[in-house]
Amino acid sequence: MGGQTYWVNAKKSGLYTPMLNSIVGQFEAMLSHHSKVHILRFDLHQNIYTDDNKRLTIFNRRLFKWLKRKYDLERVGFAWVREHEQAQQQHYHYALMLNGHKVNSPVYVQEKAVQVWADMSGHLFWPEYPFYNVQRGEHEQIQEVIYRLSYLAKTRSKPKTLAPAGLRNVKCHPHFGCK
Repeated sequence: MGGQTYWVNAKKSGLYTPMLNSIVGQFEAMLSHHSKVHILRFDLHQNIYTDDNKRLTIFNRRLFKWLKRKYDLERVGFAWVREHEQAQQQHYHYALMLNGHKVNSPVYVQEKAVQVWADMSGHLFWPEYPFYNVQRGEHEQIQEVIYRLSYLAKTRSKPKTLAPAGLRNVKCHPHFGCK
């Protein structure tokens, strides 16, 4: 990124490079638009297995509409990956990327994300230290975020869901750096 080399979290299972490139590309694109980016990391669990990712499309549409209205945002960056390990239903690891000059606290965004997903009969999990405020050019902050987000590209727990009938396992905003 920007001629820099970063550490990634490839422990135990390795990483899918195309997924990692898409996720990092989304982060790079947001930093190119905003000198400060607010990032939230969470997991979306659902009660039933689905053959598609339509629930994520609905979640994004509802959450993004609220975010744009509440914070007057021009763009919302995101990346998610679908995983299916031991439980019957899949779950998603999600990263939300926002203009850090307009959003610098996660509280209201967290509440709304939980509400939107609960309204869709899902459970949203917040990991420890779920958010970052990153300044463009701050190598240590950027390194920390890339290491954290690289976990989304791990190979473990994805083989069952990789490309059945063209099903997408990673998605980010196509206009803002998704490769």
